[in-house]
Amino acid sequence: MFCYQTCKHKLVANTYINGMVNYLKRLKKYRFALLLILSLTLLGAGINNVFPQSIKSRISRGETVNILLMGVDARPGEEQNTRSDVMVLASINYKLDKIVLLSIPRDTRIEGRDRTGKINMINQLKGPEESCKEVSRLLEKDVEYYVITNFEGFEKMIDTLGGVDMNVDINLRSYTNGVFLEKGNRHLNGKEALTYARFRETQQGDIGRTARQQNLLKALAQQLGRKENVARLPRLLAQLRENVQSNISLSDIVYLANLIPGLKEDDIINQTLPGYHYVDPYSGASYWEVDREIARSIIDSLFKGERFEVYLEAPPWARDY
Repeated sequence: MFCYQTCKHKLVANTYINGMVNYLKRLKKYRFALLLILSLTLLGAGINNVFPQSIKSRISRGETVNILLMGVDARPGEEQNTRSDVMVLASINYKLDKIVLLSIPRDTRIEGRDRTGKINMINQLKGPEESCKEVSRLLEKDVEYYVITNFEGFEKMIDTLGGVDMNVDINLRSYTNGVFLEKGNRHLNGKEALTYARFRETQQGDIGRTARQQNLLKALAQQLGRKENVARLPRLLAQLRENVQSNISLSDIVYLANLIPGLKEDDIINQTLPGYHYVDPYSGASYWEVDREIARSIIDSLFKGERFEVYLEAPPWARDY
């Protein structure tokens, strides 16, 4: 019985995917469809059989939809429940035709009755659903949807797209990865783009890295507008199925691709969650201490046009250590 049900689910999923490939090939406004698929990475082999309330029903009621995007070091086919090295909340407001990409530093301190630690540990210990709940508590926003992408697969998908053109803002030397980049406009392959997005060896550390991740997402948005990427779509979808885990239904993917006419660069709002560095005097652990008051209202404020300084002045008690 188990084998029958599993095979049946795979058959249904493959039917949906093949239908979507044919649909997107005919889609005139292919630019946003491709942008939605890769930049938000809303499709993958690990899509669950039980979904939260549909995105279509939420948007039809005028709600903002929040999707937690996580990047992990797991290899294709391995368990995705590992530390989330990258965390970005994608907040979609269809009424405004805008998307907020809020980067959550992986060292963000969380606390509760039974634990104090870093937010990137939640996915490893309790899974993506609990990561969504933790971000919900932090921002006081409903976060039910998640997407997990492994880095090796993300690198391959960029190569499938023929690389990405972007402005590199640092002189990068990564002897471990064999990647060496100079400042300026560059064409990056998958390995170079991923190294750039994950590079931490600057004075800004993890906070500077979140800004580079945002730069890469914007550059990918422009890259996906190229006509030649339509022919690459079947191969891209196959890689997404292998390297991505999500609880977003395929019907919602098609709905989003059909609903939103397209995005301009100014329609994507980038922000890192504001805070300051803090070292716990007892454990010696280094954290990113978020301003909780700002966090509770930041999504709404960003949609209204407000912007925030990332580095905040630490209070006296935190500066003493």
